[in-house]
Amino acid sequence: MSRSDYADPAVLRYVMQFMQPDNALALEVSLQTGLRIDDVLSARTCDLSGRTLTVTEEKTGKRASKSVSSAAAERLRRNASASRLFPPRKRGKVRTQHKTRQAVYADLRKAAAKAGVSAHISPHTARKSYAVGVYRSGGLNAVREALNHDRDVTSMIYALSDKLTNGEKIEQPAAVPEIGQILTEIERKFAFCELKLTEISQILTEISQKQKTP
Repeated sequence: MSRSDYADPAVLRYVMQFMQPDNALALEVSLQTGLRIDDVLSARTCDLSGRTLTVTEEKTGKRASKSVSSAAAERLRRNASASRLFPPRKRGKVRTQHKTRQAVYADLRKAAAKAGVSAHISPHTARKSYAVGVYRSGGLNAVREALNHDRDVTSMIYALSDKLTNGEKIEQPAAVPEIGQILTEIERKFAFCELKLTEISQILTEISQKQKTP
C-alpha cells in the first residue's frame, strides 16, 4: 500500500456512506479516537465500557483508553459478538478471530472511487485526520499524548499531515526546533511526490539523533 493522504473528516464521513456498515463503523471509531485500525478491529466486546474503549496497542504494547460518541458506542454493541466488537463475516473456509484491516482497506478504496474522491485515503487516514484536529486545538504535545507517541518528531508528521498532503508551506514548530532545518526539503520533495512518510520519519529520526550526539 502506498502513502495515505490526509482527508478532512467531512470528506471521510462522506466516503463512509458508500462502505459496508461494519467497515464504516471501524473507520468512524478510528476517526473519533485516533486508534490504529488494527487496534479497533481486534478490540474485544469486554473492552467497551459505557462510551470508553480500552485496548492494548498491537504496535507498541501500550494501553489506551478512548471515548467514543454515544451513537458509536451503541452501534458497536449492535455489531459485536459475544467476544469481539468486529467479528469476521462467515465467508469461505478461512476464518479469522476478527475483521481484518485488509477488508476495511479494500472496501474504503471502492467507496472512495464511487464517491469520486481521488485522494489516496486508507484506514490510516482516519488517524491522521484525528491528529490534525487535536493539533489545531491543543498543539503538538496534545498530539503526542493522544497518539501515545514516544517522540515529538513522530507526532509532527501526523499533526502536519494536512499540510504535507496539500503541499502547503510548513512553519517550524517551536516545540521541535531540532527539525527546522529539514522542513524546506520535506516541502520540496512532497511537491514532486518524491518522499514518502516513512522516509520523512527516517530523516527526522536521524536529525533527532544527531542533536543528541555531544
